Amino acid sequence: MTDRPNIILVCVDEMRADAFGAAGNEQIDTPNLDELARGGYRFSRAYSATPTCVPARVAMFTGKSPELHGRYGYRDGIDFHSAYPVTLQSTLREAGYQAFGVGKMHVFPARARCGFDDVLLHDGFMHITRTLAGGAHATIDDYVDFLRRETGDPRADYQETGLGCNAIVARPWEREERLHPTRWVADESVHFIERRDPTRPSGPTATGWATSTTSATTTGSAPSSGRRRRPPISR
Repeated sequence: MTDRPNIILVCVDEMRADAFGAAGNEQIDTPNLDELARGGYRFSRAYSATPTCVPARVAMFTGKSPELHGRYGYRDGIDFHSAYPVTLQSTLREAGYQAFGVGKMHVFPARARCGFDDVLLHDGFMHITRTLAGGAHATIDDYVDFLRRETGDPRADYQETGLGCNAIVARPWEREERLHPTRWVADESVHFIERRDPTRPSGPTATGWATSTTSATTTGSAPSSGRRRRPPISR
């Protein structure tokens, strides 16, 4: 089974189509995304069947369109496993893969694994879950636990700086880059790859649903005003 391909699936929530250099954006630096575009395929005319994060994510998890999976907009409190007992990751796991998720799931209950062997959560604002818990809490957000341990601040919250949940206005990230939620998603994904069972292929590991609060476009400093020339991206 070790000759079967490993799979890394990265999904960002509400990232603009032009928010990386390969799309012609000269105001931001996204060298890793640009390299993927150069070495692979970039579907510049692809679109999602729904512009809302929850039904789009359910479509990816289940392989069903909104017409079939029944989620058209944002609704909280729907038991995920009862509604969607079969997912991409559960199918891969049944085929012998290790399926590990890091980042945003935005399902109910928050700790539903959705077919993954294990999940480390950073769910953005988490809406109903955060409301029920009375705010950010380590029991419903593993990144919050990490942030509070690393800063020594038992009340630290990612909403204090950077890009807020579903926000229109972004602020510079004021903490160290290593503490950024997107960096945390990447680091934890690497840690899983390093410690996974080498006799089994790995499934969707870096599920960087790197959230509507911390999409891949969030930077650790204010964007530069200088325009940079980039090499053309092959199509």
